[in-house]
Amino acid sequence: MDATARFRRTLGLVALLAGCQAAAADRPVGRGQSPDGPLAPLPPPVQPAALTAPPVKAVAGALAGDPRIRVVANVGLRNTVTEQEVWEAARQRVQDYINVVDGPGGKQTIVKDDAKAKEIYDDELKRIVERELVLEEMEAKLKKAGKAAVMDDIREFAGKLADRKLRDFKARTKAKTDDDFRAALAVMGLTPGVIRRQIERQIMADEYVRNSLKERGKTVSLGDVRRYYDAHPDEFAKHEAVAWQHIFVSAARFPTPEAARQHAEKVRAEAVAGADFVALCKTHDHGIASNQKAMGVGLKRGEIQPAELEPVVMALPINGVGPVVATPTGYHVVKVSGRQEAGVMPFTVQLQDDVREKLMRKMQEAEYKRIVGELWQRGVVRFIANP
Repeated sequence: MDATARFRRTLGLVALLAGCQAAAADRPVGRGQSPDGPLAPLPPPVQPAALTAPPVKAVAGALAGDPRIRVVANVGLRNTVTEQEVWEAARQRVQDYINVVDGPGGKQTIVKDDAKAKEIYDDELKRIVERELVLEEMEAKLKKAGKAAVMDDIREFAGKLADRKLRDFKARTKAKTDDDFRAALAVMGLTPGVIRRQIERQIMADEYVRNSLKERGKTVSLGDVRRYYDAHPDEFAKHEAVAWQHIFVSAARFPTPEAARQHAEKVRAEAVAGADFVALCKTHDHGIASNQKAMGVGLKRGEIQPAELEPVVMALPINGVGPVVATPTGYHVVKVSGRQEAGVMPFTVQLQDDVREKLMRKMQEAEYKRIVGELWQRGVVRFIANP
């Protein structure tokens, strides 16, 4: 998987728990059995409402563990996996085993599912071991081919990219100093050093998979892209959508409904005459549109709000101003500012590139699984039980 995607999602939770953007962390490691391939940013999910300081401390306590560094697995002759790295990987999935619940009086309580936490720990341990198996194989092959120095080049490249990713993460938290960034990560039981290692080593493992595909002559041709495009029309469908602007004239603001309607008609006439609709909205709107630069609610059929406006909005051409629409609470003036007709996305160069990247990720995922499956059979892994 993307070596940074889950940690990026964790950034939002860190900022949430810290309660401060300046001291606020995509998960830096890839999933060993199902990598997503090249790094690609993903939007973080919507997080729950902001938490207060006590839950922050409670979460930190729930995440706290033995600070000693323990080796939990040896992979091959020289690669090791530490308990700290496994737990830091698991903590980036904290939403899966720690929940914040509302208690009496609105007090928030932290509930930790220990069984789920152990399941996630075991999953992360397996995934990290698989990554190390790939790296052990890569180093052994390069050494056998008399190209040991190439490993250093790959490590240097991966290290520079990992450093860049960390700087991006730091910028996301708006941490002003390295100490602020460390403090933000510490809230979640994470450390910059381990995160950097996770990113660096996953990049190296992904590079080995890409080279393996190249050596086997596996690639994505234009024909492959076209066949995928033709076979998945739903994926490339363009749905009818409209961007529209809205002014609501509240009947409650006028002595009679008729007075409100006449005012709405006056506003509509100004809009038809070419007046700036956003400026009209700012002056005359009695709803929420004035705080949204006149933007209407909803883009597609079934989403337009209020529902009474949908037939008018969907029928208007671009820059068209509709008739005044009456609702139980007042009158509405609408204008369409943009429209997308239903159809199929054209087979552009950009679309071809996107499909090629998607197919390549799938190919890399399958190759990663193939390699890992073989390495589990012949690789040397020794798990070390906790004393």
